[in-house]
Amino acid sequence: MSNRKLLLTAAFCNFVVIVLCFTVYGMNVEGAGAATRNTARFAICFFLAGFAAPGIRKWLPWFPQPATLIHAFVAAQMVHFCSVIVLHTKFAAEPLRLGAPEIAVVLIGFSIVVGAGLTAALAAQSRISSHVHVVLLYLIWLILAADYPHHPVKPLRLIAIPVGLALVLRHLPRHHAHEQRSKATSNSR
Repeated sequence: MSNRKLLLTAAFCNFVVIVLCFTVYGMNVEGAGAATRNTARFAICFFLAGFAAPGIRKWLPWFPQPATLIHAFVAAQMVHFCSVIVLHTKFAAEPLRLGAPEIAVVLIGFSIVVGAGLTAALAAQSRISSHVHVVLLYLIWLILAADYPHHPVKPLRLIAIPVGLALVLRHLPRHHAHEQRSKATSNSR
């Protein structure tokens, strides 16, 4: 699947999540709240796959590139941000009132996500971009790792398992059979 198709698929599928939430819960604050929560969780799937991809690709070379999956995460996350806007405007009980702390959290979160997407493509071109990209990825991972083990909905605490697994998979050592095949191929030339 091409990068563009994956990005469109991620965004479209997250839009479908919104439609399903409004269908199940109604066109009300409950539906908008469910859409907001579930679009974030859907986007996290792409993040975890992209975060783990460097290690997974050592064993499965056909696995998508990390940058492609991080871009899909950003596309899905942009749909999530739209659902947040709808929740806090159209379905708000009163006119939108955000204080400085809320504005800071939104701007920082948005900046981290967009920064991870922008630096994903540039990481191969520049050491600085590569380092910034890795820092942003680990920052997102840390937010998830800190949030899910203590989630107020106890069954959702299980999401901490794939979050931790993504870290383990990211740091998988090279697959020795693949290295031996590569050496045998280069020696036969």
